[in-house]
Amino acid sequence: MSTKLEKRVAITGVGCSRFGDLLNTPEIKGLSVQELTASAVKEALDDAGMTGLDIDVVFAGNAMVHSSQLPGTYSQLSKWTGTQFKSGIHFEGQCSSTNLGASLAAMSIAAGVYDTALVYGLETTRTRVKGFSPYEREPLSNQDTWLWTDMAVNQAYGVPQGYDIFSTYNGIVALGYCRKYGISIEDYDRSMFELCRTRRLHGSLNPKANIQETLEARAAREGFADAFEYWQSEKHNPFVAWPSRLLSLVTTADGASAMVLTRADLAKKGHSQPVEFKGFGVSYSDLPWYGEDPTYWEFDRRAIDAAFGMSGIGPSDIGYLHTHDCSHISGICTAETIGYLEHGQGLAAAREGRLRFDGDRPMSTHGGRHAFGHAWAASAGSDTYEAVLQMRGNAGARQIPKAPEISVIHTHGYAMIGTVVVLGGM
Repeated sequence: MSTKLEKRVAITGVGCSRFGDLLNTPEIKGLSVQELTASAVKEALDDAGMTGLDIDVVFAGNAMVHSSQLPGTYSQLSKWTGTQFKSGIHFEGQCSSTNLGASLAAMSIAAGVYDTALVYGLETTRTRVKGFSPYEREPLSNQDTWLWTDMAVNQAYGVPQGYDIFSTYNGIVALGYCRKYGISIEDYDRSMFELCRTRRLHGSLNPKANIQETLEARAAREGFADAFEYWQSEKHNPFVAWPSRLLSLVTTADGASAMVLTRADLAKKGHSQPVEFKGFGVSYSDLPWYGEDPTYWEFDRRAIDAAFGMSGIGPSDIGYLHTHDCSHISGICTAETIGYLEHGQGLAAAREGRLRFDGDRPMSTHGGRHAFGHAWAASAGSDTYEAVLQMRGNAGARQIPKAPEISVIHTHGYAMIGTVVVLGGM
């Protein structure tokens, strides 16, 4: 089996909507899901200097059709995206969808089947279709969102065993990390506070983020002079799975993202600075995700090794990293597994501000799953969107001082698809 792409592939265009709520967020309020997706696709096509006529194949990702009600996503959106009569499929890999789509696109281009591919993902985890209307929407409860999301877990195993995402993905991992490295619960809590401050800072600098308010500003708005006191408030930031708190978790959102991939020789003739799609790795696992050590996940290790082997890089080459941070402590563990952070030192790096956009180990500069928000099948594309902006030097106020030459994006598709993508300069 070949572990290399036979031909070089590039990302030439990226697009992303504002993440938020289709009923309330100003930039996307009142849009249909079709319009939301079309806006992200148009941005990506414009960025690449193309139209839908230039696309050979489309990979359309949507995980939770319960809320979008767009089965057969590719065909339903073909006129909205200007890609009617093209080749295309609707696929899903849950929260890894868009980057899995990019990997499929890269393989098809490297194999010589297609020259140019469009990948997009869409998700609505805050709103749902109202009745049978194709355009009207109503609020979606957190209970329904997580119920439908948990359908991606092996129900025959998970339900009898009393599976719960918040303990499995947060509390148990946190306790395992503290035990493994001798960290007190007090130090853990302070580190999570500092990590949330960093994510909120990044979100406040990103006009497309779901939450654009710093943690300090939110604390002040609630009457707290000390942001850490706000953090420890049971009313505003309760434990969801001790010792993990609410503000160390994902924030749901409606959103869409898109990217255009093409042959590297064609990319150099494009409209914007291309970024090479150097390699990827994918590995999936059923419950339980880990053994006696909840900080180590074998499927992530395998995806990382595959991506690094395909792209020919190592941890020391990485200039920018995003890890899937629905759980902040899980994202830290993954960064240590990758080798971007030293084992047992991830929380210290967060406390010291090293993970900020202006730190020496910048991570998740768009705001991550907490501040940027999480729109399941669209989120991996939003991570890639941010990496491309950083590599081009176009990330605005949150720009990493030295634009990275190598970026790595890690995502978890629930439950659980470990996906790693490596991007490089051209």
